[in-house]
Order: sequence, then structure tokens, then C-alpha cells
Amino acid sequence: MPHQHTTPDHVNPLARLLALDALVHEELIKQAVAVALSHTDIASVARIIDVGVGTGAGAFALVEEYSAAHVLGVDLDADMLAGVRQRADHRELGDRISTALLDVGDPDFDAGVADLIWSSNVLHEVRDPAVALRNLFRSLRPGGVLVVMEMDASPSVLPPSLQPVERALRVAAGADGLRVDWSGPLRAAGVDLLETRTAASDQLLPADGAAGEYAALELQRLLDHASPTLTEQIAAEVRDLVADLSGSHRRLTELHIRGTRTVWVARRL
Repeated sequence: MPHQHTTPDHVNPLARLLALDALVHEELIKQAVAVALSHTDIASVARIIDVGVGTGAGAFALVEEYSAAHVLGVDLDADMLAGVRQRADHRELGDRISTALLDVGDPDFDAGVADLIWSSNVLHEVRDPAVALRNLFRSLRPGGVLVVMEMDASPSVLPPSLQPVERALRVAAGADGLRVDWSGPLRAAGVDLLETRTAASDQLLPADGAAGEYAALELQRLLDHASPTLTEQIAAEVRDLVADLSGSHRRLTELHIRGTRTVWVARRL
């Protein structure tokens, strides 16, 4: 019997999408953490700030690798922060992961000083990135490392047979817009850019599971943002796929989920 994946009314669809994104794209986080490890001495990293901690996926991955470090997760969403604290306590990591309600775009931002700062899929949301980058620079100790990761574009989720539908939806929703490049702004903020790398994920996953719920929410998100250029035929097809992936019926048994993210690594001199 197919599992039901409809998001309950009381659950924020965006928060649920972020949680599923961290689960489905766990490999991307691992790749970015590996890049951070290649530029840091684990023993010298005692304090990490995760800017825009969200569901805590990055914080938990970092605390696992940096065994002596404490992670401070900062975010603008109090509910997200409460969720991180709850998960940290559940994993008996409450003494190593803490949270603070802070805005990295605020000129008065003060999260203390860290050996490593991690920021994943956040800077593009900040009203004035230059202010945010200056704040990150101030929050790094001399010699400290900053890791910034950004999604290059919305992930693709459908199998090859349905890619024409997905391409039409992506065009109408502007899902393949210009990629952000933080190389110049990072240098302008005063840090030494050490490396830029692409993290990639390409997976075939069963549709009856977390990937199915993730794909349904992502397709619905794009549909909600689609311009009037999207034909009713394509829109109806997408709605049918969302219903299928939500458990109404079963057209799909497997999904092809792909995505890339750019990772910038910089050091404060």
C-alpha cells in the first residue's frame, strides 16, 4: 500500500522542504564539510558559527567531524532554532550545539568570534550581502576559515521520460536563473579566497519515501512561482505528478534527483 506523504496543514511547507532537502542531499553537505576539513586543522577548531542554521543539517555534520568544537547556530526563525535545540538534546549534543536568534545582515550582528564559519544557502537571502560579509569577517579570528555554499539552481527531480515537463516548468518558474558568485564580494570583504569547488549530487531514489515527498513539495513550489507562460497542459501534468508523489496514486516508482552547489572557502589573514 503506498505511503501517504501529504504535508500536514500545521507544518510549514518550506520548513519541511528544507528538512527533506538536507536529508535527500546529505551527500552535498558531506562534500562541503570535506572541503572545510581540507583547509582546517581539526584540533585548532574550538568554535564554529553556523549562519542560517535552518534545520541544523550543517551543524550536526560539523560537530561530528570537529570532535572538540562547539557550534553556535544562528538564524532569524525562532521555530527553526527550537527544532535544532530539540534535535541536539535528542542526540545528546545539547552541550555542543547552541542557538541564537540573530540577523547576519544587521550591522550590530554579534555572535562572538569563531575559528570556522559555515553559511549554506543563506547569503542570497540577505538584503545587503556586503554588510553580512563584513559581519562574517569580523566574526572570524585571524587565520579562521569561512565556508559559503549556495545552490546553483533548483534541483531536478523527475526521471528522463518526464524531463520535457520539468524543463517547461523550470523555465516558467525561473528556476535556472543566473548563478550567484561570491568570489568578488568575499575578496572585497577582506578575506583570502582559497578555493571554489562544485559539489554535485546525482541519485536514483524510490518515489515511495522521503524523496517522493521532497519532489512533490519542490514541484509544487515551482508551480506556485510559474509565470503565465506555462501552458495549462503542463500545469495539469505537474499537478497530477504532485498528487501521485503525495500518495494519491502511483505513476512513478523512481525519481532522478540531481543538483549542484558551489562552495567557496576563504581565510581571514
